[in-house]
Amino acid sequence: MRVGVGGTFNVIHKGHELLFETAFSVGDYVEVGLTSDEFAKAIKPVPVAPYFVRKRNLAKFLERYGKPFGIVMISDMRGTAATSETLDAIVVSPETRSNADTINEVRRRNGLKFLRVFAITEVRADDSRAISSSRIVKGEIDKDGHLLRPIKVAVGSTNEVKISAVRNIFTQAFGLVEIVGIDPKNDVGRQPMEEQVIRGSEERARSAIDGTKADYGVGIEAGLFFNKQLGKYIDIQYCTIVDSAGRMTVGQGPGFEYPPDVVKAVLKGETVGDTMSKITGIERIGHKMGSVGYLSDGMIDRTSLTELAVLMALIPRIRKELYEPVAQEPSPSATASR
Repeated sequence: MRVGVGGTFNVIHKGHELLFETAFSVGDYVEVGLTSDEFAKAIKPVPVAPYFVRKRNLAKFLERYGKPFGIVMISDMRGTAATSETLDAIVVSPETRSNADTINEVRRRNGLKFLRVFAITEVRADDSRAISSSRIVKGEIDKDGHLLRPIKVAVGSTNEVKISAVRNIFTQAFGLVEIVGIDPKNDVGRQPMEEQVIRGSEERARSAIDGTKADYGVGIEAGLFFNKQLGKYIDIQYCTIVDSAGRMTVGQGPGFEYPPDVVKAVLKGETVGDTMSKITGIERIGHKMGSVGYLSDGMIDRTSLTELAVLMALIPRIRKELYEPVAQEPSPSATASR
């Protein structure tokens, strides 16, 4: 099968690697359309290396795949794919997916066979935005998508326990981070329960990122959930993480049971924090060891408990290749119907 791929390939990065790995895995021969200098300057907001430099670097890179390939100059988005009588398929990124439909429509009008379309998934950087040559040239990220600046994380709280927990987990996951805590704008009440807890964590996260333009907004909320099987209320902490692209992931920490008097007070309208402070004599207990620290006799404190919720919300981002939706290859008839 002869497969076509197109691009500027100003700086070859992790997203390009997936593009070519797909092309060479399904094709016996890969034809690469490389944008001319004039076309590249017209579509790219950053300086682009001369055509002969990009061609030389690209050829050297493609040799690793051990299959035959060719590089041709293209001067528009359709390239040679719209008129080629030898190509069987093309590989595209999410950014250029719609262009594949345009190419096949032109081929239909010209009486040429439809090209099979293989669409790869988007390859994102540490800030969950797409990796691109332009971002690399601007010095935002490296070719593997690692940020060349601290990741900015906004926490929807000024509680140092929550801020410390977020800092500890994000540092382990991403390295250098910048953490800022802000007062959240939410209306879930002094003591949220059940679904209000989850909604509160989301509202805190969205309020945090909207107010700071951070890479990630983190919201943490805890409250009582009634377990019908046990016939008891269990305190569970939820963490919601929203990134700059609007994607949301949620996790929860371990649950534990409060003393009956605490549950009764909460059901009458009191807060867990105020009630536990009265029982223990520890003012602002939620900003210190937390109720769980007192109840567990110091075996676990609130910071550690909160870290678990944050980590659970980060799991789909740590192993994002397992959670991203897999792009489907449309059939020629489906492509033709668009």
